[in-house]
Amino acid sequence: MIVKNPILTGFNPDPAICKAKDTYYIATSTFETFPGLNIYESKDLVNWKLIAHPLGDKFIDMTNNVPSSGVWAPDITYKDGIFYIVFSNVQTWSKGPFKDCFNYIISAESIYGPWSDPYLVNASGFDASLFHDEDGKSYFVNMEWDFRKGKGNPCFTGILVQEIDLERHTLVGQMHKVFRGTERGFVEGPHIYKKDGYYYLFCAEGGTGYNHAESVSRSTSIFGPYESHPDGLLISAKDTDASLQRAGHASLVDGGENGWYIAHLCSRPLNGRCILGRETALQNIIWKKDWPYLAHGSSVPREYYEVKNEIEPMDFNQEIHYDFLSKQFELDFQTLRIDMSPYAKRTKETLTLIGKQSFDSTYLQNTWQRRQQHFCCTFGCKLSYEPDYFGHLAGLIYRYQEGDLYLLYSTFDEEKGKVLRMLAQHEYETAYYPEVCIPYAGDIYLKIVVRYKEAQFYYSLDGKYYQSVGDVLDATMISDQFVKHGGFTGAFLGLYTSDSKYANQEAAFSNVYYKKLEDKEKC
Repeated sequence: MIVKNPILTGFNPDPAICKAKDTYYIATSTFETFPGLNIYESKDLVNWKLIAHPLGDKFIDMTNNVPSSGVWAPDITYKDGIFYIVFSNVQTWSKGPFKDCFNYIISAESIYGPWSDPYLVNASGFDASLFHDEDGKSYFVNMEWDFRKGKGNPCFTGILVQEIDLERHTLVGQMHKVFRGTERGFVEGPHIYKKDGYYYLFCAEGGTGYNHAESVSRSTSIFGPYESHPDGLLISAKDTDASLQRAGHASLVDGGENGWYIAHLCSRPLNGRCILGRETALQNIIWKKDWPYLAHGSSVPREYYEVKNEIEPMDFNQEIHYDFLSKQFELDFQTLRIDMSPYAKRTKETLTLIGKQSFDSTYLQNTWQRRQQHFCCTFGCKLSYEPDYFGHLAGLIYRYQEGDLYLLYSTFDEEKGKVLRMLAQHEYETAYYPEVCIPYAGDIYLKIVVRYKEAQFYYSLDGKYYQSVGDVLDATMISDQFVKHGGFTGAFLGLYTSDSKYANQEAAFSNVYYKKLEDKEKC
């Protein structure tokens, strides 16, 4: 059976895959969104469903973390009936040579928790992982960041391996630098696997842009020396016209009768910009002379992979109308850096948000957002809001990060009363569009429609007849290829409110939905 890639659409970078009994799990990065860390589950390697965000308040505090910091590159493994997750909480990364990246371990008997308290392991580099050997020993693996080198590729100085006591959560013995990377540079994202007497070290290289790739090396000893793959790189889309670009950061799994697979990071660019961010795909793996290769005979990733059984693929996010007390809402919607539920009230039909700080804030911003997962989609709501001050704002937000966003919001004007406005912000430069003066005193319906490179806001007074607001927007600006101050995430659609008067004005959102659109479908 042929299955289309990517399997996890929209912002789902840095996949780590593992198998526990008869079930597969993938963990992906969440950066500054809360609660942190996406966990997906599949029984068949075809249908993947988001089931958990293990990192809540007791695990990390991301207050004032800069954009694209937070939870980087989690690893998930299963040993003797226990799940282990390793993750980095990166708090400093973009402005100078230093990276503050604390690496933690949590564990649980069930993927749904309860999870243990986080244990700090080290802070020598990010993208940490665990390897469990056949003799019962476990090892902690991470890239090393040497701030003395300045910035960029010279700071990625190799892969470190050290034994770890999982009961005491402490590193044991000597730290070994086992691999310094290939000529592609930027060696990171290490995972170790063992097969037929060899230790295989998988590493992401080349950075997360269009030079991204995955290298493989092997050794008969966990501490090396490691020899590089005879073809140099396992996977790379550099200098090709492949639809899946930026391929790398891979993780290996044995699919039993289906054979071997890697889960890897990829992106689908529109005019060179990837509005859906970095996504996750699968590729079939074969073994030749004790080396892994992509099964189709090329290092360029394919748009599909194969499984043996005929299984109906399902799109769990094709059309959703949200119940705010449902698990689906809790999984799909995330806040920024901290838990904002103390500043929200939920019933089955309504989500009421209390206005706090602005959309530029990294402290107490009341934005509830979900990933854009399709190139063509619509996201909308009904808004009940009575602003009486120009600092009262509530509406729909289409954002990449602070400084790069679009906002359609209801607010108050001293001369005109209640008005609807739109703004665009890029690199923190804010452009305001002419307001729409609406003769209404009650609820208003808002929506945004995204079709590939274009996005358009709309409003309605009755939920049936919609009028466009402002210009057609460039959706490709909501991408890490556009932002100049750095970014690793993707496009989000959300609900937003702020109050710069008393920080207590309420905005009630209802009828919230997300829908995939076909190319020519009316909305």
